[in-house]
Amino acid sequence: MPSSDIHVSAVVVRNSRGEVLCVRKKGTALFQFPGGKLEFAESSLDAVIREVNEELGISLDAALLVPMGTYRAVAANEAGSDVVADLFYFSDSVEPVAAAEIAECEWVNPSVPNVKLAPLLKDEVFPELIANPVRSVAVFTGASSGRNHTNAFLADALGAGLAEQGVRMIYGGGKVGLMGAAADACLANGGCVIGVIPQNLVDGEIAHPGLSHLEIVDTMYQRKQRMSDLVDAYVCLPGGAGTLDELFNAWTAQQLGLHRKPIALFGSSFWAPTVSMLKHMADEGFIRQDDVDTLIVADTVDELLVALNSWAAPCPKWN
Repeated sequence: MPSSDIHVSAVVVRNSRGEVLCVRKKGTALFQFPGGKLEFAESSLDAVIREVNEELGISLDAALLVPMGTYRAVAANEAGSDVVADLFYFSDSVEPVAAAEIAECEWVNPSVPNVKLAPLLKDEVFPELIANPVRSVAVFTGASSGRNHTNAFLADALGAGLAEQGVRMIYGGGKVGLMGAAADACLANGGCVIGVIPQNLVDGEIAHPGLSHLEIVDTMYQRKQRMSDLVDAYVCLPGGAGTLDELFNAWTAQQLGLHRKPIALFGSSFWAPTVSMLKHMADEGFIRQDDVDTLIVADTVDELLVALNSWAAPCPKWN
């Protein structure tokens, strides 16, 4: 029986390749998550923000940290004790710099770790990440509602379903059209919704006023890049030229191996002509059929999440 519990707060930081940031402290052999022990009267959230800033030079935004829950495992460095860790999830591009107690940092593939891991990572958290890797999704969709009322039902169902499954929604930050409908449904069901919107659209008064968090950027390019940084997967609802731009930008990057994240088309009836055209382009030799096959097509949130979490990344085009 462990003689005592060691309470810590830590963060699971994941990059676009699906790798997780791990650190090894000076004088120890096993890698663990960034974080540490709480100071007096300090919350778990405040503790992990402080620790990561002190030890890695990374400023975490509290609004972007997703609570994962509390995990218990045998302590890696203190014999006879268990570590009890409050974990947060953070999907973003960061550049850690080892400082204070940290001897080295390493990006680790949870499925094929290349370093020695603490029991918390090896036995508890990494198996969960492998089984359910998708915790934040980018939702691409129209700033109008279109003529088919079925599309509004799809937006409502997606937003509500993501909230019910505890999956964070990242989208373009607007209050109008299907994008606003999906955000409203997610918020109404207790979900977390983060918007990323260019300043000119804020000036045009279409920014959603009730989001969990709203980031304002300068350009549409920055919007797409920031959304990509924050998510584990992409889901496309019906939309127009902007939605197609976002879809093909993410899909091309996937083909080139710039990220290893699944892409889904939600609403098979709407997307059928697009899929048909892509198959035609594959037949004509302009697209690999394997890349067309990587696109997920789903009509329900349950079907969608099962497919997203079981998806395997294709071999990059130029590999």
